[in-house]
Order: sequence, then C-alpha cells, then structure tokens
Amino acid sequence: MTAETIAYLGSPGTYSYQAAISIYPDAEHVGLRTFGEIMETVEAGEHKAAVIPIENSTSGRIPDVHRLMLSTEMAIVSEHMQRIEHCLIQAHSGPRPVTEASQLERIYSHRQGFLQCSGFIEAHCRDAEQVECVDTASAVKLVAEKGDPAAAAIGSSVAAQVFGGVVIERDIADQKNNYTRFLALEKPSLQPDYAGCDITTLIFQIGHHPGALIDALAVFRDAGINITTLETYTISEQTALPTFYIDIGGGLEDEAVQQALAGLEEKARYVKLLGSYVASDIRNANSGFLPVKSVNP
Repeated sequence: MTAETIAYLGSPGTYSYQAAISIYPDAEHVGLRTFGEIMETVEAGEHKAAVIPIENSTSGRIPDVHRLMLSTEMAIVSEHMQRIEHCLIQAHSGPRPVTEASQLERIYSHRQGFLQCSGFIEAHCRDAEQVECVDTASAVKLVAEKGDPAAAAIGSSVAAQVFGGVVIERDIADQKNNYTRFLALEKPSLQPDYAGCDITTLIFQIGHHPGALIDALAVFRDAGINITTLETYTISEQTALPTFYIDIGGGLEDEAVQQALAGLEEKARYVKLLGSYVASDIRNANSGFLPVKSVNP
C-alpha cells in the first residue's frame, strides 16, 4: 500500500466508505475490519489517513472509537456529517420472497444499525433473530448471496446496488434526520495550518475533588467559547482520574481559544490536543449536532 491510501471500516457500500470518498474523493480507499487496525496502519504510515465514525445523532458515541482517542498520536484534520438512511434489504430472488417485515426470521446488520432502527424492529419484526456483522455492507452482501427469503439486512441503498439486493423498506431509522459524524485523522504536520479552523477537540483529566470539573469548564465560559460536545470516560488503568473528551467552538489560531487552553493547563492534570479543523456546515438542529456559534433561543 502507498501512503496515499485512505483507510475506512468495512467494504464498498458502507456509510464509512461513503464518508471516505466524500472527504477524499480523489484517493484510493482501503476497507479494513476493525477500528484498531485502521488506526494502527495509519500511524505506521501504511495509509495517508483514517476515516472513522465518532458519534451518531440517534445512538450517541461509538464506544470503540471513543476509547481509541485516548491513545492515538494522530491529529483530526476534518469532520464530515454523513446522512444515514437505513433500508431493509433482501436478496433479488427467492422461492418465496418476503413482502412483510413481520415474516422475517433473521435480520443482519452492524450493531449500530440495530440500535438506530430499534423502533422499527420492535414494531414490525420483533421476533426476528438479530445477527451482528462487521459492517452494514457485509450484512447486505451476505443476504444477497444467501438468497434466503426469510432473511433481510439493514444497510444502505448504495450497498444494495453494489451487492445486488432489493430495498423493501426505506429510511427505517428511528430518527429520520439520522447523521453520523465522521473524523479524518492524519499524522500530525510539522507546520500545521489552522487558518479558518473553527472547532477544536481535546481530552483533559482533572483531580477527583468537588468543583474540579466546574473550575476546568469555567475557562471556556470566561473566554466566551461554546462547548459542543462533552463526554466522560469510564475510570480504568488508562483513566485513573475523571477524564473528558470535549469539542469547543474555535480554532487554535483564535486568541480566545489560546487563552482558554492556557487556563485549562492550570486547572487540569493532563491535556491532550486531538486537532483543530473546519466544522461541518451541516451542524444544525436537523442533523442533531450543535453548531459552533451561539444560537439565540
């Protein structure tokens, strides 16, 4: 592989693939099986960048990726909001094609597909066995190849086109404006250019005593900076003290951000900068992700 390839999870037809080609349309895209493999190979220089999902507007953060952020040495260089339109997909042909979801005996998908479509499943096919796959495209491919009339997959219409499936129900996610936020990560540049950046991501750790978190977050209030995401980590050997992932509105070239980070260094036990980049213009109430600028009530 060359250093100009882009690593993503799964295979052509996944939402990760769609995000990867949206962010890097002119590159070669390489699907891998796990988030860990993606991060390791990019850090080793086998690929130029990693495109990974960090959170979904329906099901929340992606736990496996969230944990990897603690140890990565890569920098976030951009974000992309991918519209997720889950479909119920069957094989093209079968001796007894199923037309009613209630007749399904098995449904294949990624765990996020099941989470994001839990309402549809409960209402229409609650008795069907849920079979977890490594990604939604693999689920569609499996169903298309098996030709089982009692089986269906939850995935994208793109995957149905790629692997030869038939969409029998469209847009079945519980939240109709369903978006997944993807991050592109690359090896840190020796001379990073933060011009135009308006969102910054970092991890910080504080002491375990009353008021420690309030004191740390106050530096952003005092600098007039919005917080768009604040996530906590479960205590572990790697996070022996309260540890938080945070997105703030502002780039590293902004004087207010520099002031806030200087203040945070004094309040926190540990601060790790993950990246400063341009916020997606899809951040709004419809997408489920807060804009970086203040919104009047």
